[in-house]
Amino acid sequence: MVNQKHKFIFVHICRTGGTSIEVHFKHGKFDHRGYSEYIEQFGMNVWNEYFTFSFVRNPWDKILSYYMLRRQIAGNKRKGDNLSFRDWVLQFENNLKGENAIGGDKGIPQYNQLFSDDVQLTDFIGRFENLQEDFNIICDKIGIPRQQLPHKNKTKHKHYTKYYDDETRQIVAERYAKDIEYFGYKFGD
Repeated sequence: MVNQKHKFIFVHICRTGGTSIEVHFKHGKFDHRGYSEYIEQFGMNVWNEYFTFSFVRNPWDKILSYYMLRRQIAGNKRKGDNLSFRDWVLQFENNLKGENAIGGDKGIPQYNQLFSDDVQLTDFIGRFENLQEDFNIICDKIGIPRQQLPHKNKTKHKHYTKYYDDETRQIVAERYAKDIEYFGYKFGD
């Protein structure tokens, strides 16, 4: 999402609270472009001039949230949406590339969406787990009053740890190793 009034670019990673941010700024369509697409469209000068930010989320929680959202929206009509969480993770573990990977294109590790050659490309990375507090930092940076951020597109489920067994926990740990390492996530946090 690009906001020219407040001169910021928001890199919206799926299932990290980005819909709440886009709704707050009354951005009509949800924009899930990566940093490279913004740079390609607007150039490095705009990228460097604007305040750039994104949010990340614990990968185990993020994957469960994506699974639950698919079930809520699709009504079990798409392939894999009628599977238990365990079977869904196991099915997609066998195809880690392409559309059928865990989360499809939404399952791309967060690290890959925010870093190039191990260099962070956004000015600020907030955490879903601290959504309001980190949004307050963003408000300060872009020069607007702090405001309560609505929680949109929320899925209902128990704590994510209740859905994993050793095997599915390890599958997500391997697929999202860079996220876990760089952002310091642990299973159960």
